[in-house]
Amino acid sequence: MIECVSPCRDPYKREIKMENIDNLTPILKEGSEEVRLNVVERLICSMNKELDALANDSSYTVCIYRVSEKYRKSKEEAYTPRVVSIGPLHHGKSHLQAMEAYKLRYLHSFRYRFGISVDKLITYASNKEGQIRGCYEDTSNFESEEFCRMILLDGIFVVQLFVKNLIQMREPGDMLFENQWMASDLMHDMLLLENQLPFNFILGLFNFVDGSRVHQKSFYELSHDYFKGVGNTKNVKLTPSCEQSRHLVEFLVILHRPSSNRQQAPSGNGRCQYTRSASQLHAAGVRFGHGMGELFEVSFNEKDGLLKLPQLTVNDKTETFFRNLIAFEQCGHYEKHITSYIIFMDSLIDTAEDVELLVDCEVIENLLGENQQVADLFNNVYKEVIEEQKDFYFSEICNSLDDYSKDYIHEWNSAWFKWKLILKNEYFSNPWSFVAFMAASAVILLTIVQTVCSILGL
Repeated sequence: MIECVSPCRDPYKREIKMENIDNLTPILKEGSEEVRLNVVERLICSMNKELDALANDSSYTVCIYRVSEKYRKSKEEAYTPRVVSIGPLHHGKSHLQAMEAYKLRYLHSFRYRFGISVDKLITYASNKEGQIRGCYEDTSNFESEEFCRMILLDGIFVVQLFVKNLIQMREPGDMLFENQWMASDLMHDMLLLENQLPFNFILGLFNFVDGSRVHQKSFYELSHDYFKGVGNTKNVKLTPSCEQSRHLVEFLVILHRPSSNRQQAPSGNGRCQYTRSASQLHAAGVRFGHGMGELFEVSFNEKDGLLKLPQLTVNDKTETFFRNLIAFEQCGHYEKHITSYIIFMDSLIDTAEDVELLVDCEVIENLLGENQQVADLFNNVYKEVIEEQKDFYFSEICNSLDDYSKDYIHEWNSAWFKWKLILKNEYFSNPWSFVAFMAASAVILLTIVQTVCSILGL
């Protein structure tokens, strides 16, 4: 009988005989086939369940995204919560843990104020778990119990925050409102794309609120009241379209987009190739005026050279507001209206002098600080976030401004303005530069006079 001996076998183990291998082969083959069939059956079953869930529930649509890494690197703090996490994307971070105790207090006051049992609230959150998970790109690292607890506490916190924004609903000593820095940080956190819960879940929690206690206001009206200090919210009204919002960032995008009766159709390729600043336009004869309407109520009258823009209040929330709305637009939703607005404002603002001109004309209300800070805000948001913009909303306005400033009289005025800037910056910035300029001018003048006299003598 022939033995099968491995060259590297362990001498202390029993040798395997060829006849034993022959006897085991059918068993191994049958076992492998059975294992393979089981894997296939389990995979078919699990994937069919996933596909059926997607087909039967339209709410399984991702709408709350992580901000692109290239945007985040440009300014990390503009996309990161400071004091509170809402939803799963920043849940559990150490610097946000202090607010978890406040969430429990808000849940405690909510159930007693509106007479709702915790059991009912937990059951509601549990029933909505699958839908809410589908609104995020990935929630696989959360167990069911932890996820339901998180969304319940976070959802009640948002509802209570907006309800307590009505002064009569606020308990004395609530530091989330009485502490100015805390209130500012909370506003920042509510504006973040990554720090959102789906509206359909929050609206369900809001249904437990006694409407008579909040003057019969809807959650959309309370949201509008809360955000009136950011962007241009105070100058725009709620529309039926706002009820299509899936979260607060989308609510602000819809709230600020152009009304349908004023929307411009881009001309040509709809791209922005405009580079003249507000100061250069002003030197060419353009006058600036302000209005109190929506961001997109911009008009230019070529007859009198009046460029009318809506007034924008710039404060410490403005950059966070624009960056997160643009980040949402860049995910492919809606036209890029907010992006267009930032490009247009960046074309008008190059320096602190441009901001000063717009402040003097009341186009900008500067609550941020120095004019240079406002210039940096608009320049950096455009430079670091936006690479290319098609279907530019303000293309017709920019074309009209370009044609107006290319008129030979306005072109000459603009050229003279540039020379004045050069003289101011190069020769009149300090006394010695001025002396040098005057000395050089005197030498040139004397040389001209001497040349003329020589010619006359000849």
